[in-house]
Amino acid sequence: MDAKKAESRNLDLLRAFAVLCVFFSHMILCCIPGHHVDDAVQTPVVAFWYGVGDVGVLMFFVHTSLVLLYSLERNGGSFLNFYIRRFFRIYPLSTACIALVLLFHVPYVPEMSFAAPAWSAVVSNLLLIQNLTYAKDLISPLWTLPREVQMYLALPFIFVLLRRMGSAPVVLLLWWAAGVAAPHYPVLTCVPCFFGGVLAYQIGREKTYAMAARWWPAALLALVAVHLAVRLTLVPDYRPDYVLCVAVGALIPNFRDLASSWLTRACHVVAKYSYGIYLFHLPILWLALFKLAFLPVALRWLALAVLMTVVPWAMYRWLEAPLIETGRRLATRVKIPARRVAGAENLGPVSSAEL
Repeated sequence: MDAKKAESRNLDLLRAFAVLCVFFSHMILCCIPGHHVDDAVQTPVVAFWYGVGDVGVLMFFVHTSLVLLYSLERNGGSFLNFYIRRFFRIYPLSTACIALVLLFHVPYVPEMSFAAPAWSAVVSNLLLIQNLTYAKDLISPLWTLPREVQMYLALPFIFVLLRRMGSAPVVLLLWWAAGVAAPHYPVLTCVPCFFGGVLAYQIGREKTYAMAARWWPAALLALVAVHLAVRLTLVPDYRPDYVLCVAVGALIPNFRDLASSWLTRACHVVAKYSYGIYLFHLPILWLALFKLAFLPVALRWLALAVLMTVVPWAMYRWLEAPLIETGRRLATRVKIPARRVAGAENLGPVSSAEL
């Protein structure tokens, strides 16, 4: 991957793949009769689609940590600049989603009934600290956001560490240590997954191999297929997740960037609106497939298609993008130290999701 490229089509593909895995897994699970999220025993089909959704989340974690390390690099390693931009990137849309959930009584997942949350749970969800307060997520996609926020807090320190003593073996050692500690400290459960992006960043600063771009989608799909097979048949716990993330991270910087095509242009669009798709797809599924159950099936699916197009676009156009720009303007007022972090001039690739 070209380390000085302004935008990376490979990263757009990864981001689009992640959000589509989550969306299609939830959509298909909604269509399985008698399926409930809290079932103690899952059929192989249900377990498979849960696994697909989990893969999407894992790819989000890898993608996010990688592009944000490049963001830190471009901004000279300024902690405050980074934190301001991240606040305006994640909180406005999550707050809008929570307001919609409470206003329209959207359930945790579409096939369940709405249960009024305690105010303490609402506050925890608004602050994105549910995993620290053990509050229930108001809707299921919100479970990942506290982990991302906590990763935001740690990532600048990891960036400084990499600049001072970074190497791929050091990253792998930290990944292994986090994996060993995670079973004992639940707050660390997702940390090894984020290290996939950290490894991709570090390898990109070292020696890489310029493999043909056309093999990037194939390699990604092959890793996911092996992961699902292992997770569903051999090791049904979190350990294959950690291995998948670090394997994807090891591959990312070693492929040339994809050429422009209908596929990369579509991925660019999906990546751009991915946060809105991720947050609002469950309320839209609930409305189109359950609340509009009195309509003919074709109209309900048409409503789903229209809403999945219009809602993320509108949220991006009128809320997400303006507040991202607000965060950018505020962050630029933060004085970046005159002595920039060593190597910060080597701008890394970004995806359209990192604005």
